[in-house]
Amino acid sequence: MRICSLFFCLPMLVLLAACAKTDAPVRLDFVGATGLLSGNRTVAAGDTLVTHAYAVGNDQPLKSLRIDVTYEPGPAPILYPIPTSSFKQENAPKALTLVYLDSLLPANSGGAGRGSETLFVNGLMARTTSGKETWTYTATDVSGQTAARGYHLTVHKSDSAAVFHSYSLILRPLPRKAPRVASVRDSRRVFLNLRSGLLLPRYSVLNNSKSLQANQNLIDLVCVANQTGTAVSLVAPADTASRLSLPGWPTDHRRATEIHAEGLTTTQFTDATTPASFEAAFIAGKPYKYPAGLTSNKITGPLALNQVIAFRALDDNGMNYYGLLQVTALTGGTNPVLTCQVKVQKY
Repeated sequence: MRICSLFFCLPMLVLLAACAKTDAPVRLDFVGATGLLSGNRTVAAGDTLVTHAYAVGNDQPLKSLRIDVTYEPGPAPILYPIPTSSFKQENAPKALTLVYLDSLLPANSGGAGRGSETLFVNGLMARTTSGKETWTYTATDVSGQTAARGYHLTVHKSDSAAVFHSYSLILRPLPRKAPRVASVRDSRRVFLNLRSGLLLPRYSVLNNSKSLQANQNLIDLVCVANQTGTAVSLVAPADTASRLSLPGWPTDHRRATEIHAEGLTTTQFTDATTPASFEAAFIAGKPYKYPAGLTSNKITGPLALNQVIAFRALDDNGMNYYGLLQVTALTGGTNPVLTCQVKVQKY
């Protein structure tokens, strides 16, 4: 996948301040500035963070940039026994490593002479469960020389012992009539794994090399907007009515999450505190009705403030699990924003 417009050149003064001089074939560093993540940090669950990764090839042009992230334990929530002191560490979810970005860089990406330089702006969301995540950035030049940097994020969630997992999300779908600028389209975090709250951008799910297909198996819902941004919906990847643009996403990698978006109330969301109540709400709800009278259990239809949806999804072992999602804020227009609160079954 080529994401040329995600990369920009830094003014020379900023680059000299951010990176120490070196004779290494490839240099990679994080730009240090207020509001930017450049080192190990303890953060709140679901925090939104930004890293500016600068890379330069001193002798040869840069060829690619790759970002990997490892979640320890895995990002899925843990259902603790009672008493919690009887929990055995070997029962924790196994560590999960994702290829977050795997991109070829454009030839002579912003550089002059024999080498090249590039800046990648990575907006990321911390895990919603307690644990550690390790982010590793690797730049490679055309001769195969590499440079890598990384950092750890640590999350301590105060309600980890609850019988269900809860988290909040901010999603920013791109209106279909908006300019198809890669840096905007690909960086929007709109691909959601419901059980863990993992939220990924397009460049973590789709690329031309098919190296991200493992990530496709994680996605339960995709947030989309209509042509003008006045209607925002959540859609299962397997839905065929919404015209999702998913090139390179095989149909057998598309989860068929079921959604009931009609007839549910705010009171149901507030009162639901057990897996049984999540399932009961799903059964009480109904699939969304299209204007023509058709129904679909894989799309919400246009969402509204305080709307509640219930879902039934499959875990990695093919077992059903249930949850609820409530819209807590919604702004339409050229830059739509959907904020929601999720409650989901842990097992």
